[in-house]
Amino acid sequence: MKIGFVTGAYLPAPGGVTTSVVNFSKQLRKLGQEVYIFCPNYPEEETTDDENVFRIPSYYSPLLKDFRLTDPFQAARIFRREFSGLDIVHIHLPTVMSAPARWIAGFYDVPIFLTYHTNLELYIRHYVPGVPKDIARALTRFYTSRETKNGEKVFVPSPDMESLLESYDLDPPLEVLPTGIDLETYEKENEGVRTLREQFGIKEGEKILLYVGRVGSEKNVGFLLDAFKEISRTFSPVHFVIVGGGRGLGKVLSRVSKMNASRKIHFTGYVEQDEVLAQYYREADLFLFASLTETQGLVIAEALAARTPVIAVDAPGVRDVIKGDKGGYLVPEDVSRFSKKVKKLLESPDHMNRKREEAKDVARNFSAEAMTRRLFESYVEVIGRKE
Repeated sequence: MKIGFVTGAYLPAPGGVTTSVVNFSKQLRKLGQEVYIFCPNYPEEETTDDENVFRIPSYYSPLLKDFRLTDPFQAARIFRREFSGLDIVHIHLPTVMSAPARWIAGFYDVPIFLTYHTNLELYIRHYVPGVPKDIARALTRFYTSRETKNGEKVFVPSPDMESLLESYDLDPPLEVLPTGIDLETYEKENEGVRTLREQFGIKEGEKILLYVGRVGSEKNVGFLLDAFKEISRTFSPVHFVIVGGGRGLGKVLSRVSKMNASRKIHFTGYVEQDEVLAQYYREADLFLFASLTETQGLVIAEALAARTPVIAVDAPGVRDVIKGDKGGYLVPEDVSRFSKKVKKLLESPDHMNRKREEAKDVARNFSAEAMTRRLFESYVEVIGRKE
C-alpha cells in the first residue's frame, strides 16, 4: 500500500505533530507499506531526507511564530505529480496544504483520512488575546467542517478532542487514536549517550527535573520557571533541564538570566535522536509539564515509558494520560500547590519508586505498534469497500 502523509510540521521541527508523523510512518514501513511525506521545508535548518520526503517551500507564520506556512501552489504542483500513484492520502491538520491535497486526492479518487492534532479554539484565544470565546469557537467550527468534509474518517488523539469535535457535528466518523510510542526505545539503556550530569556538571545525589517540548508561550514554560524558583528555595540540591527549542527560547533564556539561576537551569536545545531523548527521560527524577493547549500529552507518555513520574498542570489532553494519579499527579495551575507536590515526591524515595512502577504500566497503553495496526486496519477497510 502506498500512503501519503500531508503535514504542516516535520523534522527538524519539534512537537507532537512531527512525532506523530515520524512514529506512524516508521511503524507502517515496518508493516511493509510505502509512506511518502509531504511537508514544509526549513531553509534555516539542515535536513537529511530520504527520497520519500517531499519538501514544499514555506515561511514562518507572522501570527503563530513556531508554525510554517507552505506555498499552496507549489504543494498543488507536487500533489498533481505524486498523488496519482497513492492508495491513501492522510492529512495531518492544521496545514494550509489541506485544500490542494483534498482537491487533488478527490480528482484521483484517492481516499482521504485526517488527523486533527490541535485544539484550535484554545490556540486562537491564546495567540489573539481578546477574541471572544464564541467567535473562536465559530471560526474553528467553520474551519474544521470545511477541512474534514470529504474525509473517510477523522482521527483524534484523545477523548477530550473527540468530545470537542463531536460538538461540531462533522460529517466523517471520529476515532480516538493516540500517537504511539516505541516502548523499547525508552526502556533500554544507551551507554553511548552523554548524560545530563556530564553535560551540566550535575552531581550524584542532586535531583533532575525535566521538561521536553517546544519553548513557546502556549507551553506555559514560564509557569515551570516560577515553580522551580519556589522549589529551589527550600530544596537546594535540584536542577531543571529544558529540552527543546522554539522562537520563545530567547525570552526564557533572558528570564533565567534575570533569576540568576543559570547554574541550576540548563538548556539542551532541540534533540532529534530518540535514543538521546530517551536517555534524558530516564535520567530525570521527575518530568514537569504545564501546557494548557495539549491534545494528547505525548511527551508525558514518553516520560512514563522511561519510568519517570510526571507532575503536570491539570488540562485537556494531559488528563487522558495521567488518570487516577497513576504514574504521577495532576495539579491545578497554582505555583504553590505545584511546587509542594514536586517537593513532596522528591523527598520520598519510596513514594517515587511506586510512581515509577505505575509509570511503566501506564505507558503500555501507548504502544506504537498497537496504534499503527489500528490505523492500518482502517486503511484496509476503506480500500476494501471501494474495490
